[in-house]
Amino acid sequence: MVKRTAVVMPLLLLALPAVYAAQAPPELREAMQARLEAVWKKDTVTWNRLTADEFTVVVPEGTLLTKAQRLAALKTEKPQPVHGVQHERIRAYGETVVRRFLDGDEWVLEVWVRQGGTWRVVAAQVNLAKQ
Repeated sequence: MVKRTAVVMPLLLLALPAVYAAQAPPELREAMQARLEAVWKKDTVTWNRLTADEFTVVVPEGTLLTKAQRLAALKTEKPQPVHGVQHERIRAYGETVVRRFLDGDEWVLEVWVRQGGTWRVVAAQVNLAKQ
């Protein structure tokens, strides 16, 4: 029994990211990818469409920004290199989804909700990952 557990448990752990990701419907996965690419490319139109009006974000320096403040900053920032999402975890709670992932050297936590049939981010927090 111990040998079987030693083999099965690592296999289950490898499958966990797929289980978490499966909780996100395809249209939400598309919205998540489009919004992340909008940040990388500084595509303010797409970012604005996929971000709720009441959106707030806590940035690594500890500052709380509103949607308008973050949008203004996004317009002035240089495009970022695409790192790709790593260590992603997604949990669905009805019409609300919590997503956590590593993007380059930053941990990102997002809260998505469905508003009028469209998935939008309502809150986020970004922290620098320890090296």
